[in-house]
Amino acid sequence: MPDLPLARFRATLHYDGTAFRGWQLQPEGRTVQREVESALSRLLVSERRVLAAGRTDSGVHSVGQEISFESPDTWSPGDLHRGLNALLPDDVWIERLDRTESDFHPRYGALGRRYEYLANDRSEGSSPILRGRVWNLGAPRTLDVDKLTEISGCILGEHSFAALSKSGQPERGTLCTVESALWERSLPGLLHFTVVADRFLHRMVRYLVATIIEVAAGRRGPEELGRLLAEGSESEPTPTDALRPPVPAPAWGLYLTGVRYAEGWNRPPGIPGIVRPNRTES
Repeated sequence: MPDLPLARFRATLHYDGTAFRGWQLQPEGRTVQREVESALSRLLVSERRVLAAGRTDSGVHSVGQEISFESPDTWSPGDLHRGLNALLPDDVWIERLDRTESDFHPRYGALGRRYEYLANDRSEGSSPILRGRVWNLGAPRTLDVDKLTEISGCILGEHSFAALSKSGQPERGTLCTVESALWERSLPGLLHFTVVADRFLHRMVRYLVATIIEVAAGRRGPEELGRLLAEGSESEPTPTDALRPPVPAPAWGLYLTGVRYAEGWNRPPGIPGIVRPNRTES
């Protein structure tokens, strides 16, 4: 029996990262990629591989991961969508699935990525319903969102984030271009950080969140974030004196919420059930 012609499909994926060791396949431990590929291979009765827009870290959630894969073109998007969601575990869900161009690549075609982070600095945000979804900062200390956004202004534009990440990609270096970085009050007690960039390094958002909060709370000097950015640049490869190394914010407060392509974002900002900002993006 001849092989059936293949078509390429793309999908937007949600997952609760709590029980996963991140997106990418690992020798040991549960990963989102393994669950998706297992469901797809079962549905199509042949081994399949999935491409993704990025590699979220262990414990990080997503409502905007974009994936692509090949399937016999006899499958309709609707049948694939229903079939995959029926086979996927409860902590993974496909929001949207469509046919796409044969050369579509969710990672290399991406022009921007959006991450959102939730932290609690008031007692109202300590509800057990939010456990595993929000970083609880401990003793209530109300932080000023305007000050947080002002501090974040120094990360806008192109910088080396070598000192604010766990590791980079050797073939691409440590330069990233940050388009926007905004702090808001999404709910009583919740600080909501949204950052958009062309790319992100490993744990970069988590290092940024923790460092910005430390500056706003007075535990770091106001100049230290800028000095950390300068640490990895060619003009100042090492700081003039030692800086206390940043510690990343917990993974459970971080969400990948969108990927931008030539036609626009794959989904609007916000975290379903928790945060839906009243704003639009270009």
